[in-house]
Amino acid sequence: MNKKMFSVEQVRRRARARLPRMVFDFIEGGALDEHTLRRNRVAFESAVLRQRILVDLEETSTAARVLGHDFSIPMVVSPMGLLTVCHPDADTAVAAAASAAGSLMIHSPWSGVSIEETHEAAGGRLWEQISFWKQPEETERHLARARNLGIDTIVVAGDVAVSSKRERDLRHGTSMPPRPPLRDVLDVALHPGWVARWLGGRKMTWGSYEIAGRPIRMSEMEPWMERNENRRATWEDVARLRRRWDGRLLVKGIMTPEDAELALGHGADGVFVSNHGGRQFDGQPSTLEVLPSIAETVNGRGAVIVDGGIRRGSDIVAALSAGADLVAGGRPFAYGLSAAGRAGVDRVFGILADELGTAMGFAGASRVSQLRGREPRAAGERELSEALG
Repeated sequence: MNKKMFSVEQVRRRARARLPRMVFDFIEGGALDEHTLRRNRVAFESAVLRQRILVDLEETSTAARVLGHDFSIPMVVSPMGLLTVCHPDADTAVAAAASAAGSLMIHSPWSGVSIEETHEAAGGRLWEQISFWKQPEETERHLARARNLGIDTIVVAGDVAVSSKRERDLRHGTSMPPRPPLRDVLDVALHPGWVARWLGGRKMTWGSYEIAGRPIRMSEMEPWMERNENRRATWEDVARLRRRWDGRLLVKGIMTPEDAELALGHGADGVFVSNHGGRQFDGQPSTLEVLPSIAETVNGRGAVIVDGGIRRGSDIVAALSAGADLVAGGRPFAYGLSAAGRAGVDRVFGILADELGTAMGFAGASRVSQLRGREPRAAGERELSEALG
């Protein structure tokens, strides 16, 4: 592993060098003007942690136990679709690295790798995301596959009823199948390593869905999505799912205390505070801004997970201090996968674990549980506006 990859930002730069620009922008980009995408990061950059000194740190541990699972680091991998554009090992590499790090991956319905193959690579340490498709039998089949594998926790995708407009993707013609302009065709040709991996590796399609008993072809992916996009899903669907699912259930996309209360009231075992990394709805707050009020509403009645903008171990400390039980991240692990496959994802986990231990030490916490209640000083609206330009 390249010794220059000493931070998530350095891994990101390596990924950018190895990927065609259209692929990197697919990973990196957000909705519309990307205000929410930037706000996620600025909120963490502006958070101020309190230093404590002369605390016994001989037995420092970053371990946590959440929803019946033991974690060596209180961070999981957020669900991400089509990681095959990063590297043909895709979800299998990420899931294996997460498991080895004492973490786990949340497998996405939009993954290019089947739930079964990813589950095997993870050694059984996997959570599954569920979407309420317009054709309920598709959702039911997905749920049955998770149940048959012994997966004990599902995550409901709550913020996907409406499709987003991502202008980076529009500029690159990143549809299914892609229709790139000439400049992107030439740029792809300048990345022969990526082309070779793509030609010789896994096909870019969805691994968990089929048409007429065969894998979905790339040309069929967009029409399949249009047919299955469900704008009628409501909290009653969550309640019905709760009655059919014996394991744990989380709802992802929670950004208000009101929705957190609704999630718990409809049977959720926890809430996943997420604005989809700024990829769905632009112009809303960062997850760190809304986290304290949501954690206060949950008040120990369920688990609180948060993602959106995590790049440093100190960001994990800020999120845990603000009320999260677990932190999640997507792009950092996509960068690692793009930069060096499984080894790159291992590297990202190592970087974040090392930085987390250091940040905990300066915060005077030898245990993750000791961070709760130490809410960082958050940036005010004026500070955020100035930082966002």
